[in-house]
Amino acid sequence: MVKALLTKLRDSRWVWNGFGPIYNRQISVALRELDEDLTRDGAFAGARRVLDLGSGPGYLTLLLAVKYPDTRFTGVDYSSTQVRVAEKQMRKQGVANCTFQLGNAMNIPFADGRFDVVVSVGSIKHWPNPERGLTEIHRVLAPGGWAVVSETDKEASPDAIRTFAARFYRMIIPQPVLVWGLRQIIFGRSLARKDAADFARKAGFRNIRTEGHPLIPYFIVKAQK
Repeated sequence: MVKALLTKLRDSRWVWNGFGPIYNRQISVALRELDEDLTRDGAFAGARRVLDLGSGPGYLTLLLAVKYPDTRFTGVDYSSTQVRVAEKQMRKQGVANCTFQLGNAMNIPFADGRFDVVVSVGSIKHWPNPERGLTEIHRVLAPGGWAVVSETDKEASPDAIRTFAARFYRMIIPQPVLVWGLRQIIFGRSLARKDAADFARKAGFRNIRTEGHPLIPYFIVKAQK
């Protein structure tokens, strides 16, 4: 019952509106290598429009926008606080080829075939229906477009999770409590890569590939419309 309640809080919009900025610095440090590696994915080369679904504070969106100045990026998040934080960072960095707005993975607020790539990191575990979210991604992708989805790996080893916990910057939470929370509420109530691949297949994707990351206990699923 405690785990179920904490998971509900984990996925709550008001929690992200209230505490998102506290979390942002921690996760941006912990996921730095993953985000930087994702920017080198070949799917982004030549793309005209890219959607970052569950963009949070916009860290990955802005990395991509700087690297690909001729591409238009849109970040969507269901937390108004996170959208404001991302917009502030966009203005601070002087990035002109991206925008951020409110939205929900269950009903992506764009027309069919709008994007060449949809990327999503650390978001799918929060969706009430992952298959529906991936179906929505499939809908807004242009024919031949790519989905690149990365998430905490439910099958990550305890040692990998402990190593990941050590990446968090000056956490006020005692390390044993942080590790327990990551194991039980974040990773333990996430998806395995096979689950994500199965959802992608049911959503209509093809050429589905899955892989882990050498440093971060996240999986990556890449799939084509």
